[in-house]
Amino acid sequence: MRDHLNTIAGIVLAALALAGLSGCGGGAGGSSMSGLISGASGIFGSSSKVSVAPIIGAPENVTSQLTKALIVAGKDRNLTLIPGTSGESYILRGYLLAAPERRGSKISYIWDVTDAKGTRVARVSGEETVSKGSPSNPWSGVDATVIRSIAAKTTSQLAAKLPGGRSGSTAAAPAAATAATAAATPKPAKAKPAGVLVPPVTGAPGDGRRSLTTALKKRLYKDGIKLANGASSNVYTVKGIVKLSSASGGKESIRIDWQVLDPSGKRLGTVTQQNTIPKGSLNGPWGAIADAAAGAAADGIIKLLPKSS
Repeated sequence: MRDHLNTIAGIVLAALALAGLSGCGGGAGGSSMSGLISGASGIFGSSSKVSVAPIIGAPENVTSQLTKALIVAGKDRNLTLIPGTSGESYILRGYLLAAPERRGSKISYIWDVTDAKGTRVARVSGEETVSKGSPSNPWSGVDATVIRSIAAKTTSQLAAKLPGGRSGSTAAAPAAATAATAAATPKPAKAKPAGVLVPPVTGAPGDGRRSLTTALKKRLYKDGIKLANGASSNVYTVKGIVKLSSASGGKESIRIDWQVLDPSGKRLGTVTQQNTIPKGSLNGPWGAIADAAAGAAADGIIKLLPKSS
């Protein structure tokens, strides 16, 4: 049962959902996406061996190449990354998201390191701009160069925390510097939101309409976002749209789009979660899957909203 739930929970991209954001504007600054987020020093004990769990959110050819690239890049930084959950004390879990841009696409990623009990002990996140790709398939522009860059950035950050790890030079450094410069450029401040309206999610099977909507409201409220009961002056809206399509082998593709709209109805961006699941597996109660999906999407949604302070 646990394996089944883990499979379904693949709809959670973090993050997605993080800041893989498409649309007319908004989005996270490069600095907020490229840093290593907390985690105490020495949390990995005396071992630098980490299992690499199956990567969620990207096509199989991308995840396969990225896993291999991580292993190679890890060696350059004195890290031993082992594909599969091979019983090591720590597991690296990756969540990827591709969002179309005006030119090409943007690949956002989150890597969570968990201990043997499943508790997250560290997080690495970042994004990669791809000059190729199409609006209908933003993954199409991801080539070997992009994959190596993601692997290099990820392992460089991991090496800072793993015992025995060492920083390695990376060809991606100029791009990172450019992102930091862009992030430092001041942007016009947006008005403080009077609240955020979350209408019922549309298109979800089972009890997803209710459970997904409720889960997102709870998560946003927990993260300090003021919720609104109806449209009024300076109220932003987060619309959840679920789409299902048939896939081979008794499976189906599920996609969740969280559209963030400003008070005038202009779309600021979209946080997208997508994966292939067993057909009909979400036709009943979503349960913890709704909480997981909402939790993974919340970071990206909040980054699209004006700062509340």
